[in-house]
Amino acid sequence: MKRPPVPGWPIALVLAALSAGCSTRGAGALPPGAPQWARAPLADGGNLNLLVVTPAGPPRGLVVAFPWGAGDAGLLAGMIETYWSEAAPAAGYAVIGVEIRGSSLAGGARGVMEAVLGWADRNLPGATGPLVLTGASAGGVGVFHAAAAAPRRVDAVLAMPGRVAPEVPLDRLSGVPVRLMVGERDGRWIRSSEDAMSRLEAAGAAVTLDVVAGQGHVLRVPQGELVAWIEGL
Repeated sequence: MKRPPVPGWPIALVLAALSAGCSTRGAGALPPGAPQWARAPLADGGNLNLLVVTPAGPPRGLVVAFPWGAGDAGLLAGMIETYWSEAAPAAGYAVIGVEIRGSSLAGGARGVMEAVLGWADRNLPGATGPLVLTGASAGGVGVFHAAAAAPRRVDAVLAMPGRVAPEVPLDRLSGVPVRLMVGERDGRWIRSSEDAMSRLEAAGAAVTLDVVAGQGHVLRVPQGELVAWIEGL
């Protein structure tokens, strides 16, 4: 299965990942830090494409990421490179990016989370630390569907930015730390983030809202800052 090169990663590692295809073999088949495409089987017989980055040693935790926009392979690769390609693996966290349109999680979050977590349990058995779900824009909408579909597994949610659809059963996220991040120049999403904060707080989630000065819809945030937030959970 061909996938576009991952910007910014060494081309030899990208080619190795592509030649490995979308198998379900363990993430250790490639050197740590290399992007690896994997395939997670869905209960309906289909498959879910994952972009995986692993740390040098046994993973101490797991970040599951849902991308912007249409959620295609290129957007997913860009999201992982921007936020999760270096600092998270360096700190010992495995990263699983999910190639999926965020809006599709409104009706299929349970199956997606079963596939993703099932793949992680089989291939990253040491990742017993925090499980953080993150999403940006469309993925920041879908991430709340995903979190509500697996509340017993999820330790925190990070939306960059995100909003909560009316049908999400927020009572399932009571006590879960949620960080909402939105650019100062992203007016519509600021309003959506403020609404999400109010609804999540009312449901008992532990919510923080960060309005990032001078930025618009696509946030530029140091990777180390995101990892520091996870470390502080």
